[in-house]
Amino acid sequence: MNTRFFELPEERQAAMRNAGLEIFAKQNYAKASMEEAARLAGVSKALLFHYFENKRGFYLYLYEYATGLMIREMSAAHDYSETDFFNILINAQLSKIAILHAHPYAMQFITNAYFEEDPRVRPALADSFSAIVADSSVRFLARADASKLREGVSAEALLNIVLWMADGFMRSRTPEQLQDLDALNDAFLAHVGLLKKQFYKEEFL
Repeated sequence: MNTRFFELPEERQAAMRNAGLEIFAKQNYAKASMEEAARLAGVSKALLFHYFENKRGFYLYLYEYATGLMIREMSAAHDYSETDFFNILINAQLSKIAILHAHPYAMQFITNAYFEEDPRVRPALADSFSAIVADSSVRFLARADASKLREGVSAEALLNIVLWMADGFMRSRTPEQLQDLDALNDAFLAHVGLLKKQFYKEEFL
């Protein structure tokens, strides 16, 4: 990437960034049109590639921007005094939905990236997702109170179950279902509630 991009006025940076997020939110990597992204940004495709080298460079820049945005906004919204395992999960999910409503293209792009299988970008995405999950897990486990869990259940094991459930939940949804954020949120929280009933001690339900 050409770092001179960051010397541009913020409105010009935002125009290219927002155009790219919209295009990649609506299409997968292979089908996304750089000509259309350039048109929406009000620049030439040549200028777009002057700053990002190629489609892959543009995509990975946007991915880094969108995930950074999500992490910053979720961190700002978190109640770090909360220690209840499931309350932390629920609060994080509600924060994520609020961010999805505030930044629909950026968050839809992240969702698309999660499912993206194009070999030109998949390895970089997989490494990034793994790093984000690992870092988030460490932070989560440092806060979560394990004393409410049933005998023999560790917070780490339960978090792994939650992550596997979340992955399966997302992959079982159709593209149309993934567009309905509120219904998606309600269904996911219902699944979280089932896990709480299964793994919390009776007195904490």
